[in-house]
Amino acid sequence: MAVLRYSILAMMCVAAAGCARAVAPTQTPIARVEAVMPLPPAPAPALYWPVVTTRADWNTISSHPDCVRLRCFEAPRPVSQLDNPRRRHAGVDLFANAGDRVIAVEDGVIVGFYPFLRARTGEMSYALLIAHEGYVANYAEVREDSLRARGLEIGSRVRAGQEIGAVSDTSMLHYETYQPGTTRNTSWAYTETRPASVIDPTPRLADLARRAVRMQP
Repeated sequence: MAVLRYSILAMMCVAAAGCARAVAPTQTPIARVEAVMPLPPAPAPALYWPVVTTRADWNTISSHPDCVRLRCFEAPRPVSQLDNPRRRHAGVDLFANAGDRVIAVEDGVIVGFYPFLRARTGEMSYALLIAHEGYVANYAEVREDSLRARGLEIGSRVRAGQEIGAVSDTSMLHYETYQPGTTRNTSWAYTETRPASVIDPTPRLADLARRAVRMQP
């Protein structure tokens, strides 16, 4: 009877959940194995057209044989420009208005900023070099206060689409591309071979005109 009485009390304790000596039965949990689905590829980062302008010819990219007013890559520079001895054109000139905003086409780091070309008005324009992934771009013929007015300096990191300067009185953006590691633009005489560091920017600009984000004025 003593054993029977203990069993009945134990069952009453468990039912009432009020007995400290009662221990709930335990079991080893079964691990759940779920299929891991592969993550979709990350979207490609946006690219931006380098000039914010109202010009209708904003996407005209001069190239051979249709070189508009010597704006294409490797066009001979005229002797009449005193700041430009006879040499090959190292970039492509994009149509713009003086004062138009200049935009970083993608993320990068500023690696150069120095006087570049004097406009006919007498204003000295500047070269602005940014190291992007796999190449260096020269956003040239921008105004002297381009970096200072935007809180930037050599070594500053910039984001794709960030404003980096303003077009000078030349009313164009001179865009060059170079091999990684470049910190100065390169010129070469009309009869010389193109330096290995210089990259023809025409294909890159054509790609940007086709698929880059164009910011509106």
